Amino acid sequence: MSKHSAHSEWVLDVVVRIDQHCAGFCGEFFRTSAERRQVIAAYLAAKPPARDEMLSLGEFLSTADHRTILSAAFGEVPRGMRGALRRIGPAAKDQRTYTLLHQLLAQPPHGRLAECIRRMHSISRTKLLIARLLPPELCRPNVVEAISDVEGANDVALAYNLLISRGVDRDALAQAICRVRSERDLMNLWHRWLRKADCPKHPVSNSEAYSGISSAEDLHRLSLHQYHNCASQRFLLPLVEGTDAFAEFEHENKRAMVHLRHLEGRWCFEGFYGPQNARPSSSLREALTEHLRAHDVAVPSKRRKESEWEPLRRLMQSQFFDFEFEFE
Repeated sequence: MSKHSAHSEWVLDVVVRIDQHCAGFCGEFFRTSAERRQVIAAYLAAKPPARDEMLSLGEFLSTADHRTILSAAFGEVPRGMRGALRRIGPAAKDQRTYTLLHQLLAQPPHGRLAECIRRMHSISRTKLLIARLLPPELCRPNVVEAISDVEGANDVALAYNLLISRGVDRDALAQAICRVRSERDLMNLWHRWLRKADCPKHPVSNSEAYSGISSAEDLHRLSLHQYHNCASQRFLLPLVEGTDAFAEFEHENKRAMVHLRHLEGRWCFEGFYGPQNARPSSSLREALTEHLRAHDVAVPSKRRKESEWEPLRRLMQSQFFDFEFEFE
């Protein structure tokens, strides 16, 4: 009973109704090979029987060969259809699995989709939908296996195109994605390739003292090797997206990393950080704020009253300093 309980209810209902007119059909359906069971399920999904057809249909499905059954269901049987049905497994699935499989093999939106389906080790409705959502250059069985659901496939397709829109090499990125072998591989890939993306134009013009960071790779390099902070982990995506911006500012032979954020239609000064998040000097801050104000960046005018716990917060701070200011 547990073996049969995995079948979708719709097919059990139809098989039982056929058996009422063609005795023995139900038992034969459960005892037959997995491939034949899927062929019969595919027929029933494509051509739900009328009541007056039950006897003749039961006899037909009991005696006809696989290709004849599929031809009667779909007309043209596309290459790979029978093999794909075999790889669905022993249990009959929902009706849309079979009609979608035929549709994608008979009229694929691109040639790589049909080839991907023919090479899948196992087939389900979710995997078919995932494969259909992937761009042609990413439509590979291992990529399908690395994605757990349809929402994930949509995210992969959108992320792929977003990175390309930011200057990432299409062919190189596609090759990297097509080499993944697990969901973890795919998850780890995006941060690496985000570093290769270009950023929107920096909101403040460069000068001898001020240099905007124009790429995610530059932020990663400066964060990791010069400032030793976590900007490359926390802010690569906002930088490429254009909601945050970073720069270097130099004054009296001292350098700091500048963080700007776009809020309510304008750019605002979010903070600045010396190496290892050390607090830059007051003279560097004064020179920087003067430069930012001259370029229409909102700069805090005064510090809010500190909490009595502020000294402990500073001592324990391991990430960026948060500057809580009133904006002008």
